[in-house]
Amino acid sequence: MLPTLTLACTMAFGGAPAVESICQQAFTGTAHAKWTRTPNQTQAVVLLHGFHYHVIDKNVPKAELRPWQKANSPIIKELSKNADVYVFAYGQNAPIDTIVKDSKLSPSIAELRKMGYKEVVLMGHSAGGLIARHFVEDNPDAGVTKVVQVCAPNGGSPLATLTAPKSQKIFMECLTIDHRKKCMEARAEKKIPEGVQFVCIVAKEKNKNTDGVVPCVNQWTTDLQKQGIPAVCVIGGHREIVRDAKMIESLSAAVRDRQERWPAQRVEQAKKEIFGK
Repeated sequence: MLPTLTLACTMAFGGAPAVESICQQAFTGTAHAKWTRTPNQTQAVVLLHGFHYHVIDKNVPKAELRPWQKANSPIIKELSKNADVYVFAYGQNAPIDTIVKDSKLSPSIAELRKMGYKEVVLMGHSAGGLIARHFVEDNPDAGVTKVVQVCAPNGGSPLATLTAPKSQKIFMECLTIDHRKKCMEARAEKKIPEGVQFVCIVAKEKNKNTDGVVPCVNQWTTDLQKQGIPAVCVIGGHREIVRDAKMIESLSAAVRDRQERWPAQRVEQAKKEIFGK
């Protein structure tokens, strides 16, 4: 892996290429099609994918949608019942905060607000949940009204230390347990904006305290608990949660229902239910 990064999560890389990204309406199937708001529809949901291992180094910078983000996937069909769905993809040759700052995410959200959507929901799976979180923390007035984190490695993943293509290591480093600890310390003053609803979907495999990739305690971390951020526990694996129809129902409910901050007593109750302690 790369040498330990500085405490700051955003780093300046001289001569580094711009972050390639795309944002498109889910059913158009092309990044160049004009976006259209369904008449009287007030909610837009933007799906952000997570880490994708690349075998060939030259493909790392490319923005590629994951299969579950493509038209007619179960999650697109389910969410489209109540919202217009958009999908966001990004190259993974840069740190999380560089992607937040230098991708098309911010102008895409601004365009959705211009189109008349009153609610803009970011649903981020895995590392996509970190991008969504950092975006609202750094841009509280951008117009995002809700974030649904799905199996997000807020506290890092032990698998992020595995070997990766050279240009993808800088992205993977952001997902390690050590880096996330330092990142949360560096961003300790950053809070989830009061005006943004926020919920953590915590997945766990049966009789385990992990979804197979991210430990449960690293999905819904202490810093989020202290802010009263609610959590919903779903039984299943890290990959399946955005692909399995039954599990997707829980994601749809998280988008549909209001996500109010929890009092300390409710947080403690949920910790026992999810973590067993």
